[in-house]
Amino acid sequence: MFSKNRLKELLKLKTKKGRREKERFLIEGLRFCQELLNSSFEAELVLYTLRFSKTLDGEKLLDVFRKKGTEVISVKKDVIRKLSDTVTPQGVVAVVKMKKLSFKDGLLENIKFVLAIDSIKEPGNLGTMIRTADATGAFCVFLSEGCVELYNPKVLRSTMGSVFHLPIFENMNLEKAILYLKKRGFKIFAADVKEGKLYDQIDYLGKVCLIIGSEAQGISKKILSLAFEKVKIPIYGKAESLNAGVACGVILYQMAKKRADKV
Repeated sequence: MFSKNRLKELLKLKTKKGRREKERFLIEGLRFCQELLNSSFEAELVLYTLRFSKTLDGEKLLDVFRKKGTEVISVKKDVIRKLSDTVTPQGVVAVVKMKKLSFKDGLLENIKFVLAIDSIKEPGNLGTMIRTADATGAFCVFLSEGCVELYNPKVLRSTMGSVFHLPIFENMNLEKAILYLKKRGFKIFAADVKEGKLYDQIDYLGKVCLIIGSEAQGISKKILSLAFEKVKIPIYGKAESLNAGVACGVILYQMAKKRADKV
């Protein structure tokens, strides 16, 4: 039985404050829940509609959750609608436990390719960057203290499940994190709109970290001063600059290609 009080508690997870207090976040939809099952994250609860359970994919998904010992409850579509952040919910929502990552966990041992993101405020951009980092083979992602919250629903949707694929360190003192990498032999590259070497004329071999900043302010001066090399993407038309997520993708793929060519 699913009570109104329980729904009230889950609705708190639609706010940043509620997510932080409960150390839980919501995901929705078949594909996202499938990605969750294939990850090391743990689902605490899965809610579904009768209609969803009667689909072949839905039945299979719910069966796997049950076998893993996850609490699975059938609810009315109105409950899903209230918890959902999309216009047309698919009929399944999962409550997922957050992971607290630390350098002390040994997660940074043997890494060679890092994306560091400085003060990105737009959820879609951040999610796209995480997805692209995943696609290009980055080992992990650093998010500065000024970034939009990782578990913001729009960020999560934009990652298309990549939030479950690689370690993402939140609320970092990026200056300390970059210094940590430099001590371990990393070359630090910083994307810059106005100056630097062209992105396709750089050696990206070895241990590397790319820093991307916001479109409005760019990378902070302190962080920029730590860079081994500034990287620039040429503009051939009249646009002043590229969207931050697009620029991140252009450079990450160039880095991945040059690294792959040497393997």
